[in-house]
Amino acid sequence: MNILYDRMKKTFFHGEEPITTYGFAKDSFLLSSKASNQCYTFTISHRKGNRPAIPLVGIVSSKEGKNKYKGNFELFRSIQQDVEQSGGICFVFSPQDVLGDSIEGIMYNHVLHKWVRCLFPVPNVIYNRVPSRNAEQNQAYEKLLRFIKKHGIPFFNPHFFNKWEIYELLSKNDELKAYLPQTELVTDEASLSRFLTTHQKVYVKHALASQGKGIRLIELDDRGGVLCKSIKKIERFVSISRLHQTYNEWFMGNEWIMQEAVPCKTVHEHRFDFRILVLHTGDDFRLIGIGVRMSQRQEVTTHVPAGGKIISLKEVADAETKKEISRIVQTCGEELATSFGYVGEFSIDLAPKEQGGFVLFEINSKPMCFDETEIETKRRKQLVRTFMTLSAQNSEG
Repeated sequence: MNILYDRMKKTFFHGEEPITTYGFAKDSFLLSSKASNQCYTFTISHRKGNRPAIPLVGIVSSKEGKNKYKGNFELFRSIQQDVEQSGGICFVFSPQDVLGDSIEGIMYNHVLHKWVRCLFPVPNVIYNRVPSRNAEQNQAYEKLLRFIKKHGIPFFNPHFFNKWEIYELLSKNDELKAYLPQTELVTDEASLSRFLTTHQKVYVKHALASQGKGIRLIELDDRGGVLCKSIKKIERFVSISRLHQTYNEWFMGNEWIMQEAVPCKTVHEHRFDFRILVLHTGDDFRLIGIGVRMSQRQEVTTHVPAGGKIISLKEVADAETKKEISRIVQTCGEELATSFGYVGEFSIDLAPKEQGGFVLFEINSKPMCFDETEIETKRRKQLVRTFMTLSAQNSEG
């Protein structure tokens, strides 16, 4: 089925039988038209079943200046292709592109082999892939949120998560509390000293950081000194006061957390953890895949960019492990949805404890792409199925 976009009229049409009208997007429609040299042509699969309209999916990212969009465009193109194969239309835009009750955005044109600019009506669903917290904290983003609320659009991933807020949320659930390492805000030198004395080894993390950025592993040595390990170096301090002087930013603004370093199982004397990808189907939460990361040249983090290694799930997990992870996934999803509204996807960092059971380090919104092709493919397919489900539920204003 050909969908046409008239660049002069800034309107979408369809290229099927004359005098036929198709529902389109949340509360719009497509009239028929003939292709011309002023039209972009997009091909989508014919709709299956009795879907009330051709779904419109918006992917919100960010941009610099007027035209330089930012984000994972390989992922965006793949999602667009899958949406088209499911009988829908998908486009990318930034918060600045909201214009009244329309959105100016871009869409990949396979005929021209480039991204082209179009004006879109109200989408059925919006997938939040804004790449930074700063880009979620400006007037344009607030305007987008008002647009979403006005039109009642399902917003897939409302915002980035704050590690401290997530800890406070999960710790109120009796089932999840058992998986959480003891965690507190870094408030002053005395609080860190007390926490470190109690646990001997702790992680210090920025509450808003991701991918292990800025993380430190702090531990007391036999002589009362302090070791501070990052992914690049090891520092020694004669006292916590000296550590305080060097990392003064930890003690300002309640933005850093300290987390008990729970002894975890190892493989070949290197610790490992599970990176768990979860998506919502439109009805419930589904475990999409589990990646395993093992530390290598340093033991502070298992992230691959920091030298971590990918190992097979079969090496470290049995059927019971997967069952327990599935239970954790469902409970976490329910708690997140209760507090934040619609949470379409998230990832969990989980590790098996040395003494049995699991420790849940953190939950992240807007998960990065997984290195495992199988997981990433399943993710994309489920994303599109969820978009189609939400679109069918949200086709009329």
